Amino acid sequence: MKHILSLAFSQEHYNFDEIVEFSGEKIRLTQYSTNFDFDLTIDLIKKHDDVVDVICLSGLPPSLKYKGGAFFHPQAVKLKQAASKTPIVDGQMLKEIYLPWAFRQFFLKNSVYLTQKKVAFYSGATQKAMLEVMEEFNNQLLLADPYFFSKLPFNLTSVNQLERFVRFLGPVFKRMTIKKSHLANFSLSQAETTKSLREFFKADLFVGNETTFQLIDLQHLAGKVVITDFMGPKLEQRFKDAGVHEVIVCMPSVIKNKFVNFSILEGIFQAFNSFDNGPLCIDSILSWVDELDLKPTINSFTSNGELIAPLNLKTKFAFIIHPLSSSYVFKHKLLRNLKPYSHILGPAFEEIAALFPGYFYGKIKGIRSEKNGREVEGLIYALPQTPKKLLENPAEAVYSKLIQLCVKAHQHGANLIGLGAYTKIVGDAGLSVAKASPIPVTTGNSLSACSTLWAAKFALEKLDLVEKKDGVYQGRVMVVGATGSIGAVSAKILAGAWKEIVIVAPRAYKLLELKQEILAIYPEAKVITSTNADSHSSECDLIVTTTSSRGKRILQIEDVKPGCVICDVSRPFDITEEDALKRPDVLVIASGEVILPGEVQMKLDIGLEGNIVYACLAETALLAMDGRFESFTLSRNISYQKVLEIDKMAKEHGVRLSAIMGHSGFISDKEFELCREHALKARARRK
Repeated sequence: MKHILSLAFSQEHYNFDEIVEFSGEKIRLTQYSTNFDFDLTIDLIKKHDDVVDVICLSGLPPSLKYKGGAFFHPQAVKLKQAASKTPIVDGQMLKEIYLPWAFRQFFLKNSVYLTQKKVAFYSGATQKAMLEVMEEFNNQLLLADPYFFSKLPFNLTSVNQLERFVRFLGPVFKRMTIKKSHLANFSLSQAETTKSLREFFKADLFVGNETTFQLIDLQHLAGKVVITDFMGPKLEQRFKDAGVHEVIVCMPSVIKNKFVNFSILEGIFQAFNSFDNGPLCIDSILSWVDELDLKPTINSFTSNGELIAPLNLKTKFAFIIHPLSSSYVFKHKLLRNLKPYSHILGPAFEEIAALFPGYFYGKIKGIRSEKNGREVEGLIYALPQTPKKLLENPAEAVYSKLIQLCVKAHQHGANLIGLGAYTKIVGDAGLSVAKASPIPVTTGNSLSACSTLWAAKFALEKLDLVEKKDGVYQGRVMVVGATGSIGAVSAKILAGAWKEIVIVAPRAYKLLELKQEILAIYPEAKVITSTNADSHSSECDLIVTTTSSRGKRILQIEDVKPGCVICDVSRPFDITEEDALKRPDVLVIASGEVILPGEVQMKLDIGLEGNIVYACLAETALLAMDGRFESFTLSRNISYQKVLEIDKMAKEHGVRLSAIMGHSGFISDKEFELCREHALKARARRK
């Protein structure tokens, strides 16, 4: 049986002698904590030389490399050379090979944790591999090396500054004995008199190694995100006690129920390599990394089953709205007094407002997830352009204004931003904006499609005029604007829930493409294509309209089947209020808007009543609650799978359909009853 000795130079009272299993073999793993006692560590090395297979040293100062040279602490060198026969490893080779690769791979997939952040390193010199990756991703760096090593009250902000610092103080470090008392402890009390420490504590992410986190005070990490190389049981408990929000651990546990740091893991690799074959080489380490499928993990700490939300930092999202007509321009606080004259001044102000850039409009506070307790805050920005002006202006000009708002939102702490109404229709539907934005961008159309179907189902069940058999409505549904982003995904979902579906759009070839996509999902579906909604409206029980017609008539309301539910997703509406009033036997609903979970505070007018919000805004808030800072929905193609995913996410976090709304506000139960009565009478007359 292989026997590995671990000497934890910077720890105390963490000793063990156990049999563990690795790669199908049993290993005896013994650890002694020597608490910075150099002589004791030397004695233990000499005592176990040629007795154990490998000796692992941890908690020693690593080599500090800089251009043109490197600094090795004399005591660390003596310890690593103290054995004459048994190989001694310190984990540095494994760190230098694994960390840069693992770190890059992780953050390429989870860029929200890395890009455009204020990142604090307790010692950049001891974690050069991570530091170089962080700098590559354009983060603002705060390196506390001067304070960490010498208690000097200033931070470094670049790799170049760090190299000059290490080169300058190298001779001083060589004369210093390795002691715990020489290291700063980063307590909150010290920040009261140290400006650089106060700045350091304001960072978004804190990067350190397992040894550092064991030695310093952790109170400043309450509600923060931490990155560490390893996390053993003791450190995990310390993080929990400090109220740390999330920990990104670069090296996962490789031995079940046992803490194994870089030094021990490199020692295990060396033991399996056998010293007879020479010291461990890079190729051997690469082989082990590949075989064990090593990769970083995210650990969210819980309290009573819920995530600990950041104590001093709310998760923020942003959302861009715009006036849906010239009359909306007068909602601005500077123009409210002119609202009585909006019908006269509207056209002129519409032209003038379009010349101005976007601006901050207000906040939505108190949104709190029912799943994890995370509180999020919405920063709402307004672009003073109506649909008419947005579609008339060159797409590049609109992109420029939207990107400016994305930059502002990022500067004010937003983690992602949503595009509302026609801002997500312009040009390539968010792709160009997302490419240039410093934060992820979503159009919100996945949840918009969901809420449309929630509303339609609710209304159909209220009227109770369509027979349902084996979960399938025994009637006909029609989607107008079916080849658009929301229309297409709505059609795909509805095709599985209805006996027949009619898809309507102006371009016949796109209809044929959509029909093929629907049949690939539901081969037995009956799909009818048409470029004319009026040809089928008299036979449809549900009509979903999702066009960009800007108020142009898309169907003759007089021809619609009595008892039909028309779910109008478009803004401005496809079905005018005047047309809706002509047919009391037809229920026209303004798609499905939603309510957000929590004690929502919204002191701004977005065109809806109370705390009801547009589904596209709710998608942005929902992604923030779930910690999914990504461009979830972009372009004119909405993923069928993503709609199902956001539907599940909404149910988990508590985003729900609000009371159904029509042109003039909430639709009451009495209105549902009256519509049903009118529909039954109209159907009776048709027989």
